[in-house]
Amino acid sequence: MQGWRQLGYPGKWMLYMILFIATLIGMKYVLHTQLPDGGRPPYLFMLWNTFLAWIPLGLAVVLDMVSLLKGKLPKVLLFLGVGLLWLFFYPNAAYLITDMLHPFHRYPITGSGARFWENNLFWDHLFTMFFAALLGLAIATASLASVHALVRKHLGTVIGWIFVVCVLLLSSFGVYLGRFIRWNSWDVLRDPLRIIGETIIYLMDLEYLRHAFGFCKWIFLITLFCYVFVYYFGAMQWNKQENK
Repeated sequence: MQGWRQLGYPGKWMLYMILFIATLIGMKYVLHTQLPDGGRPPYLFMLWNTFLAWIPLGLAVVLDMVSLLKGKLPKVLLFLGVGLLWLFFYPNAAYLITDMLHPFHRYPITGSGARFWENNLFWDHLFTMFFAALLGLAIATASLASVHALVRKHLGTVIGWIFVVCVLLLSSFGVYLGRFIRWNSWDVLRDPLRIIGETIIYLMDLEYLRHAFGFCKWIFLITLFCYVFVYYFGAMQWNKQENK
């Protein structure tokens, strides 16, 4: 139990429960948001996208469990294996930000005879996806904070922050590949050599690079800002508790 407390439990369980409750609320609106003409809810794909966003948080818990193992070699091997899986799936959380485009694609903005933003139904659509985007940012931040703490503990503060920046850079590009090239984490697991080869070819095209940079810089800045803000706000609260 002492090891779990040092890793931040049961506080982490409380945070994860809050995220889970928020997920249930968000998915309720996903299921009940309708187009003006009725029919099938237009955002059911968000159930799958949100499930994928939760995978890195689940793997972060597994990494906490691995860190409590006694044997050094099994711990290192498991940490590397689970850590790579975590990295592959991590962009799925931040990817939810990009799903905010769908109300503009699926909601009948033109041809309604009125300014679409005066219709509360449009805002239901937009805020449903905005809530999902915030949820993705929260899950991504909680997951990264947990793994960052493990890296910082074993490799030091400087390496810990280098790790954070590298993860967010790679994640930003992963979100780009998912949104524009339509690759996902399963593709990396099923056929990694093909993905690596096609990525190298893709990166050799200057126009693609400009397009990728223009998109990735925003995902990186948004996720970095959220992480740094939450990290230092949490550190301030911890220091207050320590000084009491």
